[in-house]
Order: sequence, then C-alpha cells, then structure tokens
Amino acid sequence: MIKKLLFVLFFFVIFSHSTYVSAEMVNNIEIFDPKQNKVVKVIKANPEIQDMITSWITNIDGLYKNDPATDDGYVVKIPLDPIVKVNCKAFNALVSDVYILIPEKEPPCYLIFDDETKLLSLPFNGDIDMLSKVLNFKLRK
Repeated sequence: MIKKLLFVLFFFVIFSHSTYVSAEMVNNIEIFDPKQNKVVKVIKANPEIQDMITSWITNIDGLYKNDPATDDGYVVKIPLDPIVKVNCKAFNALVSDVYILIPEKEPPCYLIFDDETKLLSLPFNGDIDMLSKVLNFKLRK
C-alpha cells in the first residue's frame, strides 16, 4: 500500500511541475554531422537566413532523383518562423522546418515534411558557399 502511494505521489509531483522550453531553443539552426552522430554547431536564426531559405524553397522545381540517405557530410536544420506557404510544381504545403542534406559525394537536397508529415526529397537550388558564409561554418569537407 505504501509503495502504491509513493508511486502515485511521485508521478503527481513530476506531472504537476511544468516544463519550461525556451522559444529561442526552438528557433535555432542546427548543423548535424552524421559521422559524429551529433549536432556540431547551433546558430541563432535570423531574418537574413530566413529570407534566403524562403526564397530558395519557394522556387523548387522537381523531385530529387538520388537516394537522400547518407552517413557523411552535414544536415542543416533551419526552422522557419513564420511558417512559409510553398506552391511549386513538386508540392504545395506549409513548411515550418527545412532540412538541407549536404553529402560529400552527391548533390545536396532539401528534406521537407509536407502538411501530412510526408517526407519529400527535393533538389537543392541554393548556394552552398553563401549558406556556409551566413552560417560561419564550412559545409563542404
């Protein structure tokens, strides 16, 4: 009986304390290295990056032809705030996060979830050198 009471009390205390999540943490750009299996750099999102990525993704044409799965290069996660409505030939969706996959030996691509959480692999139409400069991180090894 005491064990049950302690168990219930323990969960009551855990669930009664609210968890604080900083809004700034949600809007950070993350650069992930699959070889190290970790985020290697976090950058605070800013309007310059937001505008650049928005202009790129609103002009996507076609689907990516190669297999996007890779264990090398980098993956850059860019949150979009506000969410961007994309209407192009490949898809129509509200986009809140853009993932840019930059493999070492293949062309880069976007990985974007559509409104139905379906993952789309789309050709990258941006400038990796410009993105590297804005992020202050060398994205090509």
